[in-house]
Amino acid sequence: MELIISETFGVTLQGEGRSAGRPAFFVRLGLCNLDCKWCDTPYTWDWTGKNGVAYERSSLSHMSVDNVLAVIPDDCQRVVISGGEPMIQRKALVDLISRMPHHLAVEIETNGTLDPSDMPPFVHFNVSPKLSHSGVPLNKAINIDVLQTYRDLDADFKFVVSTPADIDDIRLLQERVGIDSDKIWIMPEGRSAKDILREMEMWFALAADNRWNLSTRLHVLAFNDKRGV
Repeated sequence: MELIISETFGVTLQGEGRSAGRPAFFVRLGLCNLDCKWCDTPYTWDWTGKNGVAYERSSLSHMSVDNVLAVIPDDCQRVVISGGEPMIQRKALVDLISRMPHHLAVEIETNGTLDPSDMPPFVHFNVSPKLSHSGVPLNKAINIDVLQTYRDLDADFKFVVSTPADIDDIRLLQERVGIDSDKIWIMPEGRSAKDILREMEMWFALAADNRWNLSTRLHVLAFNDKRGV
């Protein structure tokens, strides 16, 4: 069985959310079912130049599950599977994760639109529903039933925020999905350290006021938008 891969790299550090700062190996899959206008990994799906550059689909590679398993370092304790949208490749993904060593913590970064019911029970999901500023129509970006399935799997929910108006959208979605405040992370949008830190005082206060968590993006603070770190 094969996976469509954009890149693998690490061991590096997880940059976002609950596991930020922890060593991890990254498997970044190709393809996505959404097309966010501020996507920080457009090279995994943007063949038409919506985000400014038309990338070559030929930059993606096909790797067997065996070969993916072989590149994960033996001393690695955490694997983060990202994209693109990993859940597009669920069948091969289930095969990959089911064959990983049992000591590995496995995280999947997903936009939360595709049902996770067939995934191994020990996977932790970092779900990032896309708000209106992503440019994706709401009926395409948000599936309440699927988000509730992730909620029941004890997922974390990370929201990329751009303006204070996003807070109202998050509150509404929190109510509709039934997400505990402790499971919500807000994370400033940006591809540079300057972008991430520009309104950090405001996001700090808004996260505290709503009893949510605040995430920076450690890899962006350290390397801006450099790939493979």
